[in-house]
Amino acid sequence: MDSDDTLESTGLLPDDVVIAVMGVTGAGKSTFIERVTGQNVGVGHSLMSHTVGVGIYAYQVSPHRRIYLIDTPGFDDTSRSDTEVLKEVAFFLSQIYRYHIQLAGIVYLHRITDNRVSGTALKNLNMFKKLCGPEAFGHVVLATSMWNAMDSTLAEVGVKRERELVTTASFWGTMHKSGSQVARWTGDGWSAQGIIGKIIEMHDRSGKAVLKIQEQLVNGNLSLEETDAGMEVQREIAAARAKLQEEIDQLREAQKEMERQSNETLAKELAQQRQEFEKQLVDANEAQEALKVSLRSLVEQKTAEYEARLAGVLDDQRRLTEALQAKEAEIERSRRMHREDADMFRETQAQLASELATLNRRIQEQEQAKNELEAREAARRKRELEEEKRALEELQEEMQRQQQEEEEAAANRQRALQADIDRKRNRKQTRKKAMGFLGVVAGVGTVAAGFVTLNPALVTIGASMASSSARVIS
Repeated sequence: MDSDDTLESTGLLPDDVVIAVMGVTGAGKSTFIERVTGQNVGVGHSLMSHTVGVGIYAYQVSPHRRIYLIDTPGFDDTSRSDTEVLKEVAFFLSQIYRYHIQLAGIVYLHRITDNRVSGTALKNLNMFKKLCGPEAFGHVVLATSMWNAMDSTLAEVGVKRERELVTTASFWGTMHKSGSQVARWTGDGWSAQGIIGKIIEMHDRSGKAVLKIQEQLVNGNLSLEETDAGMEVQREIAAARAKLQEEIDQLREAQKEMERQSNETLAKELAQQRQEFEKQLVDANEAQEALKVSLRSLVEQKTAEYEARLAGVLDDQRRLTEALQAKEAEIERSRRMHREDADMFRETQAQLASELATLNRRIQEQEQAKNELEAREAARRKRELEEEKRALEELQEEMQRQQQEEEEAAANRQRALQADIDRKRNRKQTRKKAMGFLGVVAGVGTVAAGFVTLNPALVTIGASMASSSARVIS
């Protein structure tokens, strides 16, 4: 697959890059992306749902470069097994590698507020190392987060923890010596963008990052269980299985003892605990079996999920477009009504001006009366006319005041409507930027002038997608 042809088919520019954000749950990945992009990173704002597990956020840094930040799940997700998380991350990374989309690097976040590197954090870090491989460490920024949660009295504690991370080989030490940079994210946009800047500098200096998992799955044609990351998950599963089996054996013996003592209540409780552990053991066995999957099979499994999500995104984009059009129609109606009111006001003003001119002329005529009777009558009539004139002038002033109030109210309505339109348009443009990238990962879309165009021949979930994936992989 030719690199230039691939980029052209996806709508990505040659300088467009992908940056993955990884770390344990709660390290601040979503907030980090929010600070960098200015986008609301939450449910409904990403191009991938939390059930799928990968969020795609696009933002333009220059006329010729767009950056895609990828929010990845951690290997401590309580709702999914490590195998499911690995399959999700491996599929995504393999897809962008196959399509020659440049991975500039990875930001790995770790909470500086943690007293120590827990077993969960260490497991997540080990998985991260296996995913990357030593050759890609030079494209990694290891960033500590939550510095803004440390008061001044704990600042030195944070520095000490950071030093321990960098100097301990099993933590960040080996990666740092192999080229990974260390940074602090203080919680604001400035420091977050500075970290992204480090990744871009690495990429522009050394080229794209190629991860171990990408080489092994795509170039080496290994199954997921044969990759370094897959073997790390298997090691974790094996340890968990051994512990579960030990617990089951102990509970079984304890249950038998309670039965010998005729303690049916406790025996029943122990049996329930044993059954729960046995269920966990079955889940662990299934997770291990699920690793026995080739890239081709993985693509077949995951493509349907991305197809469905892409269809949902397109539907959301359609509804957003309709809402935007409705708002634009509303503001146009408001403008038209304002123009009609202004025309009516001008006509009324012209009519009042004409009547005032007539009254002024008649007043002048009365002033020219020659005799006393005419003068008295003229004076009386003049007073009447002047009173009528004052009434008309007051009416004119009142209309002008009302017109001014109406214009101010109309201007406020116009500003409110325009602000709403701008928000919807910005959201639409932001989502549109990332839709092409999502279409590439799903394998069902191309991009023309920034819009996703579905290929009907590939939209059908099933055999057609499988055959397409098989041809690319082969």
